[in-house]
Amino acid sequence: MGSYAASDNVINYDVGAMQDATFAPMLSQWFICDITEDMMDRNYVFDEDNPKAERCAAFVINRDTNELLFGYNMLTPVFPASVTKLLTTLVVLQNCDLKDTVTIDSEVAAMKRGSVAELNEGDVITVYNLLVLVLTSSANNAAIALARYVAGTEDAFVEKMNDAMDNLGVNNTNFLNASGLHLPKHMTTAYDMYIVYQECTKYAAFRDIMKLTEGEYDYTNALGERGLRPYYTTNCFKQSKEREKTKNSRTYALPPGFHVLGGKTGTTDYAGYCLILHVEDADGVEYILGVFHCATEEKLYNKMYDLMVQYAHS
Repeated sequence: MGSYAASDNVINYDVGAMQDATFAPMLSQWFICDITEDMMDRNYVFDEDNPKAERCAAFVINRDTNELLFGYNMLTPVFPASVTKLLTTLVVLQNCDLKDTVTIDSEVAAMKRGSVAELNEGDVITVYNLLVLVLTSSANNAAIALARYVAGTEDAFVEKMNDAMDNLGVNNTNFLNASGLHLPKHMTTAYDMYIVYQECTKYAAFRDIMKLTEGEYDYTNALGERGLRPYYTTNCFKQSKEREKTKNSRTYALPPGFHVLGGKTGTTDYAGYCLILHVEDADGVEYILGVFHCATEEKLYNKMYDLMVQYAHS
């Protein structure tokens, strides 16, 4: 095999420019399922009642064999909403000691848009616990706190995010923030986010956090007093006592024999309901599924259920 530059912008379409002693990750990362546009199911009806179904995307990949079992619009640009936070997490894992502490500033403490955690000015929280809030509660303010800690500003962190995507050998993502809050040009593809999820699983801390459903994280406030606050997952395939108290949300059952190993939700008005899901069947076979741009929460989880039943079986 020749040696190629990871920075080559046409890596997905050509072998790339010859360079000395550098390899494009997409050519060397054996754990990635390589796909092409002609592998997509063009006859699949995602949602016959959804007038914007052309924006939808879905896939099922056998993680043990790296085989694409089903793909629909995987290379089509989509709004990722908070699935963005998988890349935020990857950049943090690449750049931080998880035992480091972050002091919450006034701007982060004042953030109220979208899903947020209780973070008060002067709170001191470990990087690890902020990642817990990012990946379970999908806390936008926790994502911004980490972005500023890593790079000084969110804009500088976003540069690291897009650099990380370049280093993974993908070029269909353009991220503009660390949270996934909607911006017209903040877009990716289902396939790109699958690659990000796979890269995250290299880190033990990520795999540990993915197992969490609810619990408490510790912090120290501006007065130096230690305390605990609760967190709850946004993944409705996982049971949560807090979610059961909420009339507007419910828990959805998995097909018999399956259990959740991880995943990340995302929801905005423009992105609809999105989910990357990592599951294992009764035989221990792992699958990664993705669904983007469902019209409702119920349709998202029903779609995931149907895809598992139809395609994810050993």
